[in-house]
Amino acid sequence: MSQAKLVYRPTPNEPLSETIVHAVADTLGIDPVDLDDRISDCIDPDALDRLFRPDTDGKDPDGLVVFSMAGCRIEVEGNRSVLVTPSRDVSVATGLEA
Repeated sequence: MSQAKLVYRPTPNEPLSETIVHAVADTLGIDPVDLDDRISDCIDPDALDRLFRPDTDGKDPDGLVVFSMAGCRIEVEGNRSVLVTPSRDVSVATGLEA
């Protein structure tokens, strides 16, 4: 598996936490229900969704949140972009071939 960083953006009505789950699963090449880690085991998904909700003027909040999930580094920026970087050993941990 390459060390490529993959960037995802939620649709306007999609919760950011849902985008993260799908982004991690896509990065690992598995179905989201097959993830060993649940987002709630790594970070409070409701708080994350609230933190990156656009303000009443429609402006994106400032900030960056970084955490790990399922062997991937997750970076969430104020514009709601999600950057997923798999760790080197993620293929061993998930049973995928490197």
